[in-house]
Amino acid sequence: MSKSAELAALIRARAGAAPVRLGLILGSRLGHLAAAVQGVAIDYADLPGFPHAAVSGHDPKLVVGDLEGVRVAVFGGRAHYYET
Repeated sequence: MSKSAELAALIRARAGAAPVRLGLILGSRLGHLAAAVQGVAIDYADLPGFPHAAVSGHDPKLVVGDLEGVRVAVFGGRAHYYET
């Protein structure tokens, strides 16, 4: 199994296998959107091989669940090129 397939299986095990309709990558000051999702939050540190977002104002978590009736995956920030 590839690393990406293993990561996807881990996320499905924690968040459920229902398909996600929309993915969002949040930047600074947009954490309130992730907080509005009814679902599961997974720290990036718990996702093997996943880049860690360390910029101030980002909450490095993947949140999967429902936002206003839509199944979403919300990424609380991202790794920036200068962090690697």
